[in-house]
Amino acid sequence: MNTRDSIKQALKKNNAVLVAHYYVSADIQTLAEETGGIVSDSLEMARFGQNCDAETIVVAGVKFMGETAKILSPEKNVLVLDDQATCSLDLSCPIDDFSAFCDANPDH
Repeated sequence: MNTRDSIKQALKKNNAVLVAHYYVSADIQTLAEETGGIVSDSLEMARFGQNCDAETIVVAGVKFMGETAKILSPEKNVLVLDDQATCSLDLSCPIDDFSAFCDANPDH
């Protein structure tokens, strides 16, 4: 059995769905689509995971995408293919600065 078939079998066996971001490789995007997952932006990935019947969401994207999926689906297992994958936009927003902004702008 090749790697692709092994992954498909593992997803099915573990009642898992693969959600992939537009920026991941075409092979992973194809695998997501072939196995009933989705290729989309980060919010739609999380919403898809929330609304599907799978017990586990496998996220092919950056770390915050997995965090978003977990926020929307706290009862589901969420796995991120690379927990070291980061986003330059995410990293450019320090938590202290963001917290101060939220405190100063409660309507946003």
